[in-house]
Amino acid sequence: MFETKLVASPVQKIVFAIVNQKQNENTRQNYASALTQFFRWYQNTEYSELSPEVIREYILYMKHSGYARSTIATKLSITKQLFRELWKSGVIDNDTYTNLKEIKIKGPRGQRVKTWLSHEEIQLFLRSIQNNNNRTIRDKAILATMLGSGLRRFEVSELECSQIGKVEGRWAFTDIKGKGERYRTVAIPEWCMNLIKKWLEMREELAWNFTERLFFSIRKNGTPGNTKISPQAIRDLTRKYSNKYLGKPVLPHDLRRTYAQLSYRAGAPLRQIQISLGHSSIRTTEIYLGLDQDFIKAPGDYIKIKI
Repeated sequence: MFETKLVASPVQKIVFAIVNQKQNENTRQNYASALTQFFRWYQNTEYSELSPEVIREYILYMKHSGYARSTIATKLSITKQLFRELWKSGVIDNDTYTNLKEIKIKGPRGQRVKTWLSHEEIQLFLRSIQNNNNRTIRDKAILATMLGSGLRRFEVSELECSQIGKVEGRWAFTDIKGKGERYRTVAIPEWCMNLIKKWLEMREELAWNFTERLFFSIRKNGTPGNTKISPQAIRDLTRKYSNKYLGKPVLPHDLRRTYAQLSYRAGAPLRQIQISLGHSSIRTTEIYLGLDQDFIKAPGDYIKIKI
């Protein structure tokens, strides 16, 4: 039995535990958002018990709200973790939990078309953004960072100036904190570093020492903000410039995918790309095997960009 006092203790404590056990801040935010959305929807219904019928109705609600199938699947997966903890805590019985965890999304499987840019599109994309003010110089460096080093948007948001350094005689982003609290170091290709240097010069001109973050917010009037640039802002600027100069929406992960695709097609070793991307599936094995990251021929070097 699962009564309508959904967010009351001890359920609230269970939710906090689910969210806080996630190590990555971005993941915690996604979990908190998904669970909060479910609670708000549930409290506006007339249901008094949690049941498969309730969850199927919730799935239908998300479909009617325009969510993609993949997004609904993610939200359902997070919600199922709540069901498991409720069962373990005795809030719902075994039969209810068994029925809830078996619920799947029905209908044709679909997914967002994977997008990556061609070499020519990258050239057009970066060359079209003029270095005529502090915002465009910053934005161009951010886009180059995702295209040239394959960083996630939240990793770009968290970068500090001190993380740019020399490794084996070349520039690199050091000690990047990725998913699962895993750290890695990624080489910076020369063309990308040139754009970052322009931003560092502009940053120095602004004499802004409020934050050590490499990329910070900029107000509408062009003055520096007092916070780091957010992952959402990085997503927004990527879409803005891609719509303007490429005539189609491109997301930060598309740039990360482009980094991997073009590097691999140009001959970069697959394992080196996987290390640079910080993929966990084979990373541990590679560490155990003593596979060293190649800073002489880093993946981003295979993408020849002329700015």
